[in-house]
Amino acid sequence: MNLSTRLVLLASLAPLANAQTTLRIDVLAGGDSAVLVQPGETVFYRVTGELGGDPGQGLAMFAFDLGFDGGDLAQVSAPASGPILEFVAPRGFNNPAGYGGTPSGGDLLQVGGAMNTIANSFAPTPSGAVVTGVAVGGSIDLATGSVTAPTSAGVYTLEARNVFANALDTQTPAGFWTVSPVEAAAANGLTIVVLDCGAQVFCDGKENSAGCVSSLSSSGSTSLGGSSSLTITVNDALNGQIGMLAIGTEADEAPAFGGTLCVGGTVRRLVEPSNSGGNGAPGTNCTGSFTRSFDGAFLAGLGYGIGDTVVVQWVVRDPQNPDGTGASLSDAAAFLVCP
Repeated sequence: MNLSTRLVLLASLAPLANAQTTLRIDVLAGGDSAVLVQPGETVFYRVTGELGGDPGQGLAMFAFDLGFDGGDLAQVSAPASGPILEFVAPRGFNNPAGYGGTPSGGDLLQVGGAMNTIANSFAPTPSGAVVTGVAVGGSIDLATGSVTAPTSAGVYTLEARNVFANALDTQTPAGFWTVSPVEAAAANGLTIVVLDCGAQVFCDGKENSAGCVSSLSSSGSTSLGGSSSLTITVNDALNGQIGMLAIGTEADEAPAFGGTLCVGGTVRRLVEPSNSGGNGAPGTNCTGSFTRSFDGAFLAGLGYGIGDTVVVQWVVRDPQNPDGTGASLSDAAAFLVCP
């Protein structure tokens, strides 16, 4: 039986139907789940894990795949110190390619490992000790890596898939540990937005009271010198409502109006000069819209210069929103200011 098969068997020591423990695995750049980059830029990321529900006595074993729709992945690394070292051979055991995963078709398969829960003392590996409390009460770094952003502008995702794990339960007098199965929880992948002079749409908007999520579309490209302009339109907005443009210099994920404000850095808020228009009684359907031209004069008037990053998102008044916030949110767009 190879080590890969043993990892799968260890994850199945108890029926999943009885599991009350979850493992959330997020992929982050710094502390963020979205990053704005130039074509070909190196993005450093980390993979974190946190147990939820009834976490038992902490992680005993975990493995996951990593996939990136913007190119091939190189093997990741374990943290340089801390309890995760007990999951890395020879102290722990891993799949044959090692803790950093098996490269396959551009993806990484079975990143991770297991501690010496079998109290092994007769083989070279695993030879380490069992550490309790791993990933309990907060997230912990499981791996770090880097990826090269594509040369083509667009929105790409680096995410964990096929998570399987178990958690420490009880220790026997002989030093063995029983384990309980862990279910994968909802998690964040890392959104990598590769920028150019046109708008790249990312982030999730918030549904309005008419059942729509406003989405952005665009045409053209920025030019501070005025040779062209970028036009962005908010589609499927609540009709006949006031709107506000949030415009900033970075991506963010701040809670706002019951959704996520994806605009950060230096943020300005500009009330739209007219309402969203549309058909029918105000606030009853999704025929409203807003359109803005991001031409050279507008960008220069806000103090933006060549090479600056700009992020935009719209907040739309929604007095009937059932969550009581009185607003809905579009998704967001980011672009570079070009000459």
